[in-house]
Amino acid sequence: MLTILHTESAKRWGGQERRTFAEAIGFKKRGYRVILVVQPGSLLGEHAKEAGIEVREIGMRNRDILKAFFRLLSLIRRERVDIVNTHSPKDSWIASFAARLALRPQLIRTRHVSIPIRNHPFNIVYKLPHRIITCGEKIRERMIEVNRLPEEKIVSIPTGVDLDRFNPERVKGDIRKELGIEENAPLVGSISIIRTEKGYPYFLEAAQGILKVKPETRFLIVGPEPKGDTLAQEVRKRGLEDKIIMPGPREDIPQVLASLDIFVLSSLREGVPQGVAQALAMEKPVVATDVGGVPELIRNDQTGLLVPPADSRALAKAILELLEDREKAKRLGKNGRKLIEERFSQESMIEKIEDLYRELLREI
Repeated sequence: MLTILHTESAKRWGGQERRTFAEAIGFKKRGYRVILVVQPGSLLGEHAKEAGIEVREIGMRNRDILKAFFRLLSLIRRERVDIVNTHSPKDSWIASFAARLALRPQLIRTRHVSIPIRNHPFNIVYKLPHRIITCGEKIRERMIEVNRLPEEKIVSIPTGVDLDRFNPERVKGDIRKELGIEENAPLVGSISIIRTEKGYPYFLEAAQGILKVKPETRFLIVGPEPKGDTLAQEVRKRGLEDKIIMPGPREDIPQVLASLDIFVLSSLREGVPQGVAQALAMEKPVVATDVGGVPELIRNDQTGLLVPPADSRALAKAILELLEDREKAKRLGKNGRKLIEERFSQESMIEKIEDLYRELLREI
């Protein structure tokens, strides 16, 4: 039985961690032994334990780096790990050197984000893996063209969607009543961790413009705000608290999506966003900014509408277009589901990663 070890130093529970969790579950179901190394207090670790994944907690703060290195080295050797897959910068530094020193495992680094990698001596860590997985083709292209990494070393494997969980024919329930939203009110929403790069101020500006035309519209922003309720304060400052609902993080994302008329992504930078893929799987029309790997999911006027980033007027115009033209909105949603079924299913993601693992193990 092959042993796969994932490392993740981030403690949050966002798209990156959800993908790592999905991979761990997927490979466990296929008969692999999966070990997940996280920091104490990791939300990913908590979810993994509940799902029956082997979890080892190792502190990876700056003062713990040397200790973490030796603990990981010992773990890799003792458990005869075949594949080490790292995910965030800190754990990648520690685990990459440990895996290389241990000699046995094949080393993979997954690059989840679209933030450009600086050409800096410290980024030698990207030269250590046997392969690098990116979550989008644009990220892969940049690493080849700008960072001069070997083309054959990098493979794009987009994050897949669980087509059973995100299935509009199976999802039951509606959160409108719970949140006090009228049944017939147009509902426009977004789901993500609330961070600067998500461009929510432009979403709020677009909402103000839409309300001038369709005052009955309501807006929903679902997700945690790690740095406090600054966006909620901005909503109150603009006098939008009765128009924009912010219930915080939720786990019933399929039900949230089922309740929406339109899904919006206002990001300033992105990889291939899971929220958009999940919305498409639920046959929801999407308006998204044309950044990063978003065009891999949103083909303008086919599976959704693309608008320039940081342009609240264009965002409002596209949303209003779909609120007015329900037939077009329905067509885009149907096309989106078909795209996800064909290219972005979770099963397809696991199969592509498994093929990569097999290729690497043949090279030993």
